[in-house]
Amino acid sequence: MVITKTTNYIKKIRVAIYVRVSTKEQAMEGYSVGEQTERLTKFCEAHDWMIVKIYTDAGHSGADTDRPALQEMLQDIRDRKIDKVLVYKLDRLSRSQKDTLKLIEDEFLEHNTDFESMTEKLDTSTPHGRAMIGILAAFAQLEREMITERMSMGMEARMKEGKWRGGAQIPFGYDYDLEKEKLTVNEYEAAIVKDLFKEYTEGTPLHSIAQELRDTGRTLRNGKVDGRNLRYMLRSKTYLGMQKCKNEWIPCNHEALVDQETYDKAQVILDENKRRFEEDGYKTGMKAVSTNLGGLLYCGRCGAKFHKAKTGVAPWKIYENYYCYSRSKRQKVMIKDPNCKNRSYRVEDLDNIIFDQIRKLAVDPQYIHHLKKECEKDDEVKQIHAIEEKIKSINAQMSRFMDLYGLGRYSIEELDQKTKPLADQRTKLQQELKRMQSDTKRITEEKVMKLVESFDEALEFGSLQDRRTIIEQLIDKIIIDGDDITIHWNFI
Repeated sequence: MVITKTTNYIKKIRVAIYVRVSTKEQAMEGYSVGEQTERLTKFCEAHDWMIVKIYTDAGHSGADTDRPALQEMLQDIRDRKIDKVLVYKLDRLSRSQKDTLKLIEDEFLEHNTDFESMTEKLDTSTPHGRAMIGILAAFAQLEREMITERMSMGMEARMKEGKWRGGAQIPFGYDYDLEKEKLTVNEYEAAIVKDLFKEYTEGTPLHSIAQELRDTGRTLRNGKVDGRNLRYMLRSKTYLGMQKCKNEWIPCNHEALVDQETYDKAQVILDENKRRFEEDGYKTGMKAVSTNLGGLLYCGRCGAKFHKAKTGVAPWKIYENYYCYSRSKRQKVMIKDPNCKNRSYRVEDLDNIIFDQIRKLAVDPQYIHHLKKECEKDDEVKQIHAIEEKIKSINAQMSRFMDLYGLGRYSIEELDQKTKPLADQRTKLQQELKRMQSDTKRITEEKVMKLVESFDEALEFGSLQDRRTIIEQLIDKIIIDGDDITIHWNFI
């Protein structure tokens, strides 16, 4: 007689332990990865649960669900490897109410996986536990928002005291003194910042500055030097001894690297270049140039730019010419007047005309003074002088009103009534004057001589970029009107 012995097999619950802690939480709240793991492991042993895996996200915020261990656990849940997710506290899963409910309802319960919080006695396997999850998730989000608000208020208070706001990104040109809670000047980097503002406000193009920095091995912290990051530095008021609080720049206790006048001049140049870019459709330097004068040539009849185009038939002689965009119809966006009949120039012929004018500066330094004198006849120069005289007249009127106020002839209200319209008019005139005087590449006569002295060498031995660098520093633009060619120099 055979006796068969039977045993009832009870399947153990497969548990995933999820642990998360950020560095700040570990320090402030006192529960580290190790402590959470140990307590949760003992909790599973007490219930005779089988631990499938311990998923750990150390140093990750609970503000979102983009965490490596959490994503791995979710995949295992979808693969039906887990019966229950166990956490030390609900906010370990997420500090967002929306994310918490989404994880539990759309991921865990959707794949027959329960969720339990050890310290809060929450268990989605019971109706009461599921109801409490939503309530506690709301409080977890509230706590996170309150922490964020307190941190924001604390940072704002620090900044209003003149202390640096902190953060991982220290502005180029400075180091951070943790003890003094302020930025301190990094002499090596500060010299680059000062040179940048100096060169740019004296008329050197950004791409030329960037090239010079690369050639001399002076790079920024990310190892890159280009017009984009240099432009960002030129816009930053950090170098005026300020820092940005919300949308407002406020004084800070670090040393300024540039003065207000230099900073303002750089902004005028940047704004003017931006305006030109918006009007012309593209800006020289944003794409490779293949000629000595490309990007500098303008039509004196319709205002469009000139471009290089080839004529002739292969295999016979092929010529390169400068054409007005309006006449060639090459790019619709660049056409100003489709009926323009301005003439074209052979590239070599026009280049040599301009080169001869540059050489003339080197041979006859007095030619610079002659050009400046000729410029005085220009209508725009006359307009500038007229605005300057008008501003002087307004200043004189306001001065007289102030004198009369000092003698008791006017009350403060009457003085304000008479001077305010004058002050408003003066402000508008000053803005217009600044716009008209904003020659974006103005350079000194001393720099002119250095450039022209090296020009012949650049023609004979230099690259196209070497020639372009010199030409762009000397010349703002060239106006072509039939046989008349007008050079707008950067030193006039």
